Amino acid sequence: MRRLVMSVALAIFLVAGLLALGHHYTWWGPEPPNDPNALVLRVRFVKGMASPTDRPVPDISVYGDGRTITTGFDLTTSPAREVVKDQRLTHMAYRRLYRDARLAGLGSSRTFSSHEQIIDGGRTDITLLTEGKARLSKMPAGAGGVRVWLIDRMLKRLRSLPAGDLVRPPVTYHPERLALVSFPASEPDPKTPTAPWPLAPLPVNTGATCTMLNGPDVDKALQLAQTTSPTPYWRSGKTLYTVTFRPLLPDEHDCTAVTP
Repeated sequence: MRRLVMSVALAIFLVAGLLALGHHYTWWGPEPPNDPNALVLRVRFVKGMASPTDRPVPDISVYGDGRTITTGFDLTTSPAREVVKDQRLTHMAYRRLYRDARLAGLGSSRTFSSHEQIIDGGRTDITLLTEGKARLSKMPAGAGGVRVWLIDRMLKRLRSLPAGDLVRPPVTYHPERLALVSFPASEPDPKTPTAPWPLAPLPVNTGATCTMLNGPDVDKALQLAQTTSPTPYWRSGKTLYTVTFRPLLPDEHDCTAVTP
């Protein structure tokens, strides 16, 4: 047991030393992908009891030019709304991120183990592009170990990037494409407000339906999403719907990114 404790402590010490050195010198790390359109890193926090059609914008996406798109909630609004930020990493910060991801073992697909049973704990799915292939790692809630510690450290920095890591301050992400996911709804309580759907009629279907928007329609839909409550009821024709407004990211081109 003593040897095991000493070995783990030594491993953590060596990793911490490498990271401390690497923050100043990244020349020794693997060269990251340089295709500006390539999705290099994606982090998605998967809910424990999520619906198969509950596909929010991925939490973190990093592309080959250092462009980084992150999501979170604006707690200054009531109710809080999801916001999507568009940032760009410096070349040094991008190299360091890729090195840290490889050092954490994300260059190979793996599933981390957890000895804790956390009801509805969910998991974190992380995809890393290495050698032209996307490697998927799954990290359930309660997972532990040196690799998990390194991943958590990396994600903590990505969630709140310091100004020194950025080429420019964050701006609001403006998508070129947007998906509308509509669900037929039962008639609500008479006191529940409903509104006529102001855009093109929604498709009539018994299940979830995705409709793609491009060009000027995107701006109209975004404005509508920002001026209504998060879960309004819309009447299109004779049918009542709930509608999810889903901005598509640069690597997402159609409804397959939204619906299973």
